[in-house]
Amino acid sequence: MITIQIEREPTQLDRTALTDMIRQFNQQFFKRSPWQPVTVFARDELGSIVGGALGEIGCDWLYIRVLVVQESLRGRGMGSEMLKIVEQEGQKQGCVGVHLETLEFAAKSFYERQGYVIFATQNNYPKGHTRYFMQKLFELSCEAS
Repeated sequence: MITIQIEREPTQLDRTALTDMIRQFNQQFFKRSPWQPVTVFARDELGSIVGGALGEIGCDWLYIRVLVVQESLRGRGMGSEMLKIVEQEGQKQGCVGVHLETLEFAAKSFYERQGYVIFATQNNYPKGHTRYFMQKLFELSCEAS
């Protein structure tokens, strides 16, 4: 008998099982692409984290989950520098481009200045706000056929 129910506190192992299940299914439609993390940290002189980027590479794309700079240090180019480092890693790994999500009150204009374009929006996420899905394509070298 199969039970279907909400589980409020799933284990990481159970969550990974679902992720692995969908990735295994998807593999039949494109080449095997193991996901690998990309992490950049900005640390102060004491080693405390003052910013960073968390992403992962898979399916020939770099996905940035988090890019943040401590509020008191914003506007000094740290975000741009971290983004540049993450993008370079994506290019080095052969990614087609990079994609991410942001909100209008967060970093939409920052990403636009870095060459990102909106490819989709989600209204009322959260209510009264807009979520933006953005991407930046990398220049790909052409190979002779």
